[in-house]
Amino acid sequence: MKELEIAGTVMAGFLPLQEVFGPVPQGEGPYTGRCACFIRLGRCNLHCPPCDSKRTWDTSRYNLAMTCPPRTAEEIVEMAEEHGAGSGITVISGGEPLLWQRTAAWQQVLAALPGDVHIETNGTVFPNAFTAERVTHFSVSPKIGRMGAADPAKRRIRPEVLGGFAELARAGQAAFKFVAANTGEVEEAAQLVRESGIPHDKVWIMPMGANDATWTATGRDIVEQVMGCGFNFTGRLHLTLGVR
Repeated sequence: MKELEIAGTVMAGFLPLQEVFGPVPQGEGPYTGRCACFIRLGRCNLHCPPCDSKRTWDTSRYNLAMTCPPRTAEEIVEMAEEHGAGSGITVISGGEPLLWQRTAAWQQVLAALPGDVHIETNGTVFPNAFTAERVTHFSVSPKIGRMGAADPAKRRIRPEVLGGFAELARAGQAAFKFVAANTGEVEEAAQLVRESGIPHDKVWIMPMGANDATWTATGRDIVEQVMGCGFNFTGRLHLTLGVR
């Protein structure tokens, strides 16, 4: 995508921005507890039923021109700095943020953000050379089980892309995070890890749950199997604390 089209108007030099917030603790994965600013961009190439960010892509429920209005790179960076960018990590999420990496606005944002930049991605789009050089860490979350139920496997599981991210994981630049609702989904993740050559110590399993009670209950059900697979376990610190 080289341009952003909203309501029939082509707008070069903009990105669809759903929200910027922080500073907050990163709630998931290997950087749990780190001071973070979050930049959430609009649009996604997948349609996960349990997604907690449907305002970024669900046109059946939201007017994306309203929920993800176009912002310039300068506006996005300024908002990020107001919300703690540079004092900790800056996490660019979505939606699927890597959909925008070929745009000038994306390059301007990455070039101007201070400090370490992390990307949260669904693992279907591989970073180009510019993105890979600028980004400190990729959190790769392939969609399995209930998370992937709305999309065919060929859309949400791209073996060549996952193989590339596995290489980045071995180099210390990426980690994988799978959301699992039950032990069967933990095994589904384990199978994908084997097939993709993902290092076990770079895998985190996160229990599905929209609040502290539900993710904790699911976590109790799956934690033994997660440990048996040699994976890491991650909670959802922001839900436990009741923060963003």
